[in-house]
Amino acid sequence: MAQSVFRELQQSFRALLADWPGSSATVESLTDQAFDLFEANIGAQSAHLPALACEKGCPSCCALRVTATAPEIFLLARYIRQIDQRMPSTALGLLSRRVKLANRATRGMGETERMKLRQPCPFVVRGACIIHPARPLACRGHASFDRRACTQAVAGRDVEVPISGPHVALRGLIQDALMSALAESGLAADLYELNQGLALALDDPQRERAWLEGQDSLAPARIEQAKTGQSNAMLWSRAADRAAKADDQS
Repeated sequence: MAQSVFRELQQSFRALLADWPGSSATVESLTDQAFDLFEANIGAQSAHLPALACEKGCPSCCALRVTATAPEIFLLARYIRQIDQRMPSTALGLLSRRVKLANRATRGMGETERMKLRQPCPFVVRGACIIHPARPLACRGHASFDRRACTQAVAGRDVEVPISGPHVALRGLIQDALMSALAESGLAADLYELNQGLALALDDPQRERAWLEGQDSLAPARIEQAKTGQSNAMLWSRAADRAAKADDQS
């Protein structure tokens, strides 16, 4: 079941890449598809679970390191430029500058170092995410059931934060399918640290064109992926099975 879902997702991204070979529309079409797939399916997959604690005004998890694919980074770079053009003189300052300052503070740090530093996300303003519509899959796929545990974890306490398995699994399945389709099309298909990738894309808008031409233009921000021993397809299968059993019992 999980493998067939993965193949369907992979084929949907292949079709988009075939429709827009080398086009600037590629970035938007791929990210729209990825985000739409996540939002359209996560409700049904998590309906059997308790209510999430995540809400506007709680940026606790925004201190975590975020990884994203190249299309997500280039889409967000476009979004940031639009915000900077519309609000160049506000108290917020240029959003692109906030990204670059955050990157300088955290570049090269591992997850533990990043948490200890507690560097705020450059996109959180007065507790709200100002790039929420364009947030990457990593942000969409991290959801907690316990706000207090999140706050304690960010403060450095050794607590286990209960997160939603379906969110993690669906995010991973869609991301894997997207990356597989990118690789088959000869495009760089890695994960990149978000702030560093954005700093690169914002400094040089031509990096998007270079990526569309097959170059790994975000290579300095590339993240080595850990081997978990558990595929995202397996995680998705388990999450989907739990959702189906919950439906049968209701």
